[in-house]
Amino acid sequence: MRELLETARLEAQAGPMNEDQLERLIFRAATPIVHSVAALTDAQRDELLPNLVRVMLAAFLEEQAR
Repeated sequence: MRELLETARLEAQAGPMNEDQLERLIFRAATPIVHSVAALTDAQRDELLPNLVRVMLAAFLEEQAR
């Protein structure tokens, strides 16, 4: 999440990001997370999802508070 926000800041310096650029940025940020849970069963991923979202939200809020 922190890398996503830093990348977004850098890209925003060049001007506003369009929808395609934002979508690519989110995809790049999500890829490591998706790969890290790929070996888990659906049930395990379902149990882990709320924690992943919580950690991502906390990281986002920490970065926004800076």
